[in-house]
Amino acid sequence: MRQYAFRKMTHDDFVARVERVDPRFIRDGGAHPEVQLRSSHPWMYLLMGFGWAYLTISAARNREGIHESLTQGSLPAHLHGYVFHALAALLAASAVFLVAHVLRYALARRNRVTRSNSGGLLAGAIFAATLVHTPPGLFEAGLGLIDESSRGVITATSEGVRQAMPAQLSSVAFVSSQGF
Repeated sequence: MRQYAFRKMTHDDFVARVERVDPRFIRDGGAHPEVQLRSSHPWMYLLMGFGWAYLTISAARNREGIHESLTQGSLPAHLHGYVFHALAALLAASAVFLVAHVLRYALARRNRVTRSNSGGLLAGAIFAATLVHTPPGLFEAGLGLIDESSRGVITATSEGVRQAMPAQLSSVAFVSSQGF
């Protein structure tokens, strides 16, 4: 068995060890902690903002469809109010979060993670609002600008997706469980 020599660690030993582990701390003395300047997942925040805004805008614009789906489902009529109250709470919370992220983006220092995270969420929300409020004629005009072969590829792809789907999305309705 090997014998080790134990001795009390001195301050010089400690400084040498810290210098090996974190040379920046020795150089700056810990006065300037390392700050992350950019978000590590900017596309994730963009997609989250898009999904969040698209969901809330779709829920806000489709009250009649939601009501029709609830009346066709097996959820009792006295619970329909709770569903609409939950949707109203979703819209109110989304408005508060939107204002919070606008303020966070406006008041945060440039090149900080908080600003870039809020910026990604806000950019995604702007893209979703733009997509929802774009008139259908604009998409048709855009398809009219491309050539025949590209238009054929797009229509063939969309038709292939329609045929591959097991059900039509227009026939999907909300259902609830029977007492579970």
